[in-house]
Amino acid sequence: MLTIGIIGCGWHSRATHGPCLKQYKETIGGIRLAACCDLDGEAAEAYRADFGFERAYTSCTQMLESEQLDAVWVIVPEHLTVPISLQVMHAGIAVFLEKPPGVNTSDVIQLQETAAKKGIRHRVAFNRRYVPMTATLIEKLRAHVQEQDKEIYSITYDMIRINRTDADFSTTAIHAIDAAKFIAGSDYESLRFQYDDLSGIAPGLINIMAEGNFRSGVRVQLNCYPYSGSAREMVTVRGEGFSYELHLPLMESLDSFAGLICSEKGKVEVLREEREWTTAFGFYHENASFLDALKSGGNLTEDLSSSIQSVAVMEAIRNRAETYHG
Repeated sequence: MLTIGIIGCGWHSRATHGPCLKQYKETIGGIRLAACCDLDGEAAEAYRADFGFERAYTSCTQMLESEQLDAVWVIVPEHLTVPISLQVMHAGIAVFLEKPPGVNTSDVIQLQETAAKKGIRHRVAFNRRYVPMTATLIEKLRAHVQEQDKEIYSITYDMIRINRTDADFSTTAIHAIDAAKFIAGSDYESLRFQYDDLSGIAPGLINIMAEGNFRSGVRVQLNCYPYSGSAREMVTVRGEGFSYELHLPLMESLDSFAGLICSEKGKVEVLREEREWTTAFGFYHENASFLDALKSGGNLTEDLSSSIQSVAVMEAIRNRAETYHG
């Protein structure tokens, strides 16, 4: 029986990880939701009641000292992820970290080195890696490349939002950065950036455009528009005799099409995503597979080391770099 704690009971935690942990307990079992923590005592207590945790805390130090936990979810603002995750690691507890795992590469390397030294099992929550339709897309691409010796020309990732005025949108854009790399199955070789200054709308607000190549030779283009007229996230893969469009199921546009459009030599197949949102957008599987691995002792591949380059590109965008070289 795994004993689970969670630090951070805000909106994102309530919308994703709380429901997924509750579902796993009710359908799979083998876990005990022991404790949740938030600086806001009312939020922590509401979270406890809604998702079936046994106790609520307002101090993560007190929670870690009072509970015998096997794993802790760290779902906090970006600047708190590293110090709280290090505290959990130093307590010898497995940790599930929300993205980004640090605001710069040195943070991630520090976490990685600590996890390796102490043998801490962990996962970084890049949910796009666990989207079922992402897996279907990757399977189809592998069939073209490995079985049919076909060439992938390019991957384009469009991340568009409505009225997002974040002063640092790079911490959301990291999803596009990481998912494109994950789908390509290759690290970035080089990127060239362009920015639209939207500070007249809100301080620090920018559009982010990047183009370049993966080490595999596949071209890549990233387009992140936080203050636009629609909410959509789409991946377009073009190749020798085929084209795929992956439409991700954003909560902001649940009525829009979500799924995979497969075009091969003029023939079109539409795979519509019908699953419940937390499953369709990868949240349930990233939680469930982490718990499965902790219970079985199985391998965990989506770890801090696989996040370093994504954070490095994010950091380059935050610093308004003109280029990035991997």
